[in-house]
Amino acid sequence: MRASPSAAVVTQFAFGLDGGIDQPVPLPLGQGDVFTYTGRSEYDAVFDLEKFGGLPHGRLLVRAEQWYGEYGNVSLRSGTFTPPVFPALLPPRPNDPGVPYITNFLFTQPLSPNWVVFGGKKDVLGSFDQDVFAGGDGTDQFVNQALIANPQFLLGMPYSFFTAGVVSPRDWGGLAMFVMDPKNRTADFMQFGDLFQQGIIIGGEVKAKTMFFDLPGQQHVGGVWKHQEQLDLRFAFTPPEPGYEPGYGPSITAPQTLWDSWLVYYGFDQYVVRYTDEPDRGWGLFGRASVGDGNPNPVQYFLSTGIGGFSPLGRRRGDTFGLGWFLVGASDQFGPVPTALFGPRNGMGVEWFYNIQATPWLNITPDLQWIRPGLGAISTDNAFVYGLRANATF
Repeated sequence: MRASPSAAVVTQFAFGLDGGIDQPVPLPLGQGDVFTYTGRSEYDAVFDLEKFGGLPHGRLLVRAEQWYGEYGNVSLRSGTFTPPVFPALLPPRPNDPGVPYITNFLFTQPLSPNWVVFGGKKDVLGSFDQDVFAGGDGTDQFVNQALIANPQFLLGMPYSFFTAGVVSPRDWGGLAMFVMDPKNRTADFMQFGDLFQQGIIIGGEVKAKTMFFDLPGQQHVGGVWKHQEQLDLRFAFTPPEPGYEPGYGPSITAPQTLWDSWLVYYGFDQYVVRYTDEPDRGWGLFGRASVGDGNPNPVQYFLSTGIGGFSPLGRRRGDTFGLGWFLVGASDQFGPVPTALFGPRNGMGVEWFYNIQATPWLNITPDLQWIRPGLGAISTDNAFVYGLRANATF
């Protein structure tokens, strides 16, 4: 739903949670067994920079986002590492309902058919580790964060940040590399005075196209390295020592922090069926896997797989569907205090959605999830998420 040059996307989430957190917890967390509403709006404008005297095919993307209703919907009540209604947490400004934030101000300039450079302010979704059948931003496919993008990639990342990089599309696939300022710039506009003072994040990805069984697909591998002050999981829920202030640079040392973390990931999608009368439509398989350091990253490994694409029941109308499973492997390096308080354990879940294209501009999506919360000490062993998403594009 992000393809048009100028668009407004309004998404409504009405979801319930049976189970989840069943103990008194401090804000912003809450207890389960609720049904709640959240709305989210996104406004995109794409400018052709050539018309303003720039180089050919250059463009500027400006995006503003806002939320209203209950922040996070049921996500902060579920007791999971991966929010089950992830788009309802975006933009991540829990105390600012209805306030629009500019989360993208991104310049893109092709230098040749095989080299494209980009730079500016950008949100973290949709850039890397993307699959045809499980990606995007939660407005037209899955809504559980584990089936939108790899949680190891997203956890600990800023949502909106300054970045620069290069993409090299090729006949065989392509590659991409980026460098990122780790400070969350959601509420900032173009403030460069403290650029990279909190560290640096570097990543890259290689993608290869495939034609198994004469049907298209792709496979990709990538990695991310972060040099940034992050909480040591052994002390993540204990008060910091006197004099320690997070984010003040490498000269500050304290036992509660670690400075370097890493992860590597793999993903694929593969068409199984393509409709001969509509070759751009079909359905297929997808999967993701990753492994990381396990501290400071609270997720040590991750697996997901499923099926999705255009529904054989309503493909002419534009209906889509998805059924996915995921496993979030919790780190085994949590200290005794967070272990006693929260009981971190492996989380698991299954999500099904059916996206009905009611009109060219409106789709309505029933969604069902079963989840095993990763915070075992404060949550039920099983939880169920159910609800409707309505997405309108103007």
